[in-house]
Amino acid sequence: MFVIFPVCFSLKAVESIHERVFIHTDKDCYVAGEKILLKFYVIDRNFQPSDLSKVGYVEICDTVKPQMQMKVNLEKGSGAGEIRIPSDLPSGVYRLSGYTRYMRNEGDAVYFKKRIAIVNAGQQYPDPKRFELTDKYEKPQPEKQFDVNEPAGISVRTNLNEYGNRQKVVLSLDNIPDNTADLVISVSRNDSIAFAPEINNPTWQKQVKDTFRLSQQWLPEYEGHIITGRIIPKPQEALLSSIAFVGKGIHYFNGQLNADDGTTNFYTSGIYGKQQIVTSVISQFYEKVLYRMDIISPFAESLPSDLPVLKIYPNEKQLTERYIGAQLQINADSVSSFASLQSTETNSFQPLLSYDLDQYTRFSTIGETILEFISRVRVSKVGDKRRIKVFMEDDMRFSLKNTLVLLDGIPVYEHEDILNYNPMYVKRINVYDGRYLFGGESFECIVSFQTREGDLPFFQLSDNSQLLNYDCPQRLSPFEMPDYSIDKIKNSRKPDFRSTLYWNPSVEYTKSKPVNLSFNTSDLSGEFKVTVEGITTDGKFVQGASYFRVK
Repeated sequence: MFVIFPVCFSLKAVESIHERVFIHTDKDCYVAGEKILLKFYVIDRNFQPSDLSKVGYVEICDTVKPQMQMKVNLEKGSGAGEIRIPSDLPSGVYRLSGYTRYMRNEGDAVYFKKRIAIVNAGQQYPDPKRFELTDKYEKPQPEKQFDVNEPAGISVRTNLNEYGNRQKVVLSLDNIPDNTADLVISVSRNDSIAFAPEINNPTWQKQVKDTFRLSQQWLPEYEGHIITGRIIPKPQEALLSSIAFVGKGIHYFNGQLNADDGTTNFYTSGIYGKQQIVTSVISQFYEKVLYRMDIISPFAESLPSDLPVLKIYPNEKQLTERYIGAQLQINADSVSSFASLQSTETNSFQPLLSYDLDQYTRFSTIGETILEFISRVRVSKVGDKRRIKVFMEDDMRFSLKNTLVLLDGIPVYEHEDILNYNPMYVKRINVYDGRYLFGGESFECIVSFQTREGDLPFFQLSDNSQLLNYDCPQRLSPFEMPDYSIDKIKNSRKPDFRSTLYWNPSVEYTKSKPVNLSFNTSDLSGEFKVTVEGITTDGKFVQGASYFRVK
């Protein structure tokens, strides 16, 4: 058996492909501490969903620096995610931009750009460079009017014009064009606090058809996220560089070194969310040469040259309710930042042997554990070092080349470190037969040690390794809202200050049939707006809107 893992490919195969991005957000005005919900949509020059890039990039910037950044996992040109606004972010107009790695070959002129308003309810004094208070709310520009060449607006209706708190709303959509490829619904309170003036973008059709000269610097992420590191100092010899994700699975990636500048690309796939990674750089012969690898930001970090001053109408009631809602949302986030390794299996093979150490006598070291009862694995002395080897039944011999030894997914190149490790921390030992190729590095067999929590307890990394936190692309997660059809939940005293009542970034519909769905109001009163946006397969926008009140 010989398992091969993803490697790079030539840019020539995609030189004629151009990608363009459109981003929907749940609203245009936010309060610091709230989440921004967004849909990321990528098309090619024929307005068809692009399946080339598997990662989208979003940046929210002022004129000084990027304030928020995120990566979105893409499937068939579509993805969705969320990003929380820092509670201390100053009030102002910010630019949201979106692009793929491949689009960076054309420069930031082709990036998607829109403005959003962010109000910090705790910021007491106006900053004349960022925002000013006004005694009258300036209403947004009128809704976009469709011209004769575009489809008619979508019909949006609610079953009532007025609702009470925590009451069910039934929403119906009709007149959806048959060739609609992207459809998003957002229901949020129509606050009169602030709004961000629109960016004067070229028309969508012109933006998509425009072509710019391509460089060949940025390979498309056609399989998954490409992580780039820079080796310090610049290598003068053959090196083995790797990254591995901490957890109970095997998510190990070998780097492709660019000798000209000392950078290394890692072609990852199937890994999502906030993760811990370990970077390692060692010489070809595993000598104690001290190198380190710094992870390079994958973001373009293109900043706007100027932004308009935000005009805020200090509606005290609405600002207070939005501020409380943001704080409740922050407190309700109970998911740990590194709760689990969100991934799809990058390895389809199963271990040849698997040992649950709770079913065996515990010994004082891993070395003794292997000697006593781990079949087909032995420890041999090579020079002055001990090495772990696995018997390869097809070849009727023990592995000759280096065996890949992992602890919670992290490579242990000096086998002495794992042989002296306390087996009381280890829950399971898996043995894999065969040959494995990770990038350009081949291994004969794998021995994987898994601790109970998969978090490297009390293990000292080598001097050539670093443990880092890393944000991998986000996957679409369901929009959470309380189910008030259950009396216990409806009568709960837990406050519900949601200003976004409903968010659906991927509306499913049947051609020529209306869409019917429902959601519940919150404890907030006032006017709410239902916004429906979409794009057809010939590049035209579709949209619709309706309003209702909550007493």
